[in-house]
Amino acid sequence: MIPLLKKTWPFIILAVLALTVHLSFLSYPSQVVFDEVHFGKFVAAYSTSQYYFDIHPPLGKLVIAGFVKLTGTNPVFNFEKIGENLPTDSLFAMRFLPAFFGALFVLAIAWLAWLISRNKTVALLAGFLILLDNAVLVQSKFILVDIFLIFFEVLTLCFFFLWQRQKSFGAKWFSYLFLTAIFFGLTISIKWTGVATIGIIGVVLFAKIFSKKLRDYLENPLSVIPASHQVRGELRREPETPTSLSVKGGGEGFSLKPVSRFKAGTTKRISEAILSLITILFIGFIIYLLPFYLHFRLLQNSGPGDAFMSQLFQQELKYGRENVYQPLNFWQKFIELNKTMYTANANISSKHPFGSKWYSWPVNSKPVYYWNQESFDGLPGRKAKIYLSGNPVLWWLATFAVIFAIFGLLTKKGRSRLSPIFYILLLGYFANLLPFIFITRVAFLYHYLPSSLYAILILSLLLTNFWPKGKKIFLPAIILIALGFIIFSPLSYGWPMPPAIDQIETNLINFFH
Repeated sequence: MIPLLKKTWPFIILAVLALTVHLSFLSYPSQVVFDEVHFGKFVAAYSTSQYYFDIHPPLGKLVIAGFVKLTGTNPVFNFEKIGENLPTDSLFAMRFLPAFFGALFVLAIAWLAWLISRNKTVALLAGFLILLDNAVLVQSKFILVDIFLIFFEVLTLCFFFLWQRQKSFGAKWFSYLFLTAIFFGLTISIKWTGVATIGIIGVVLFAKIFSKKLRDYLENPLSVIPASHQVRGELRREPETPTSLSVKGGGEGFSLKPVSRFKAGTTKRISEAILSLITILFIGFIIYLLPFYLHFRLLQNSGPGDAFMSQLFQQELKYGRENVYQPLNFWQKFIELNKTMYTANANISSKHPFGSKWYSWPVNSKPVYYWNQESFDGLPGRKAKIYLSGNPVLWWLATFAVIFAIFGLLTKKGRSRLSPIFYILLLGYFANLLPFIFITRVAFLYHYLPSSLYAILILSLLLTNFWPKGKKIFLPAIILIALGFIIFSPLSYGWPMPPAIDQIETNLINFFH
């Protein structure tokens, strides 16, 4: 027990900090904040059975509604406008699950960092950096679903890396393949932007067909040591896979090379990749279907979402299935709703004063105004605001890390020194970011969250190079990131601030607009 505690105590502390940061002040403000005006209504609809329409799949709203049902709390309120007063117990129950997943997300990132590096320092640092990201904190504090999206995406990648380390077509290989597929299905069941995950997996699966270095890395990260870890004594080349020793004649020398588990030829590897992708897509689609079945079962009455649906769909909601001529079956409802979601997404033309473009997000441009209160009883002169803003120090350093990695991969020397994980992380970063070039609807800073997690992982890998020998660089970077989080915390939690502090915070946030 004691040896286990010695190994895990930093992560236990990380878990306690994550729960504390994300669950604190959860029922404050006891008012509707930003998109809670929409998602609060959606969650409440499952209690009234009144049909609603949303441009996103239903899973995120369903899990919040399910948890609220278990607590016995009343979720049915108007959610008419930002600033509407609501009971604190109801808000706590409705906000709890996103906040809890926000804390779990910190640990999930640490686990993913461990899997890609097999380095506890990288894992602990990655979790700590995510803990200090104000954007993740704010987006998981309220009745919103983005935290589920990035949490499931990270777990999809965790099981993907575990799957790649197993012997092909063995029991563990199939188990981790199925888990990868299940969590991919959960990811796209939150928002369609999660489809980037299958793009990342597909590119990696086909790239490894032709790259032995990538195959060796996926089997065992320590078989290809990244330059950022070469100073780490704990990361000496100790491959888990068997090695083959080729001895030259006359004792002139020998070479020690990892033996790949993948002895099959290119054709077999191509077949394996295609079979794997088909399996992931099939299981993922089944997982995607299930929330819609529950969605239709729970929303059987006419409601505010009727207007988006066909006349036959509306009649079934209004009069009940028994009184409708040719009632719709599940597949008809599923296809109609998904078509309507796609059309509604594509046709969003409204502008928003805090909307922003994809190319501005890496530098934390255009934080989003979520909530404000101009006066407090018993606290004269105090004001409070909540903004969705990243930790600017963290995001700037992470963006610099991405640029550094790109330039490193552009040179022959850099490519020889950097592990294949940098290719994968850069792929994940741009796969989540670049599709917004083609999305014409208004977008917000929180759409950068999936990309930011890859940037922070790259930063964690690079910063580890400076520990413990480069403390003069490592420690100031961590201190500045922590200060960035603390300085922006009043705008993350919405704490009442005296006029002087409020003016400073306002000037800081205006700097990014």
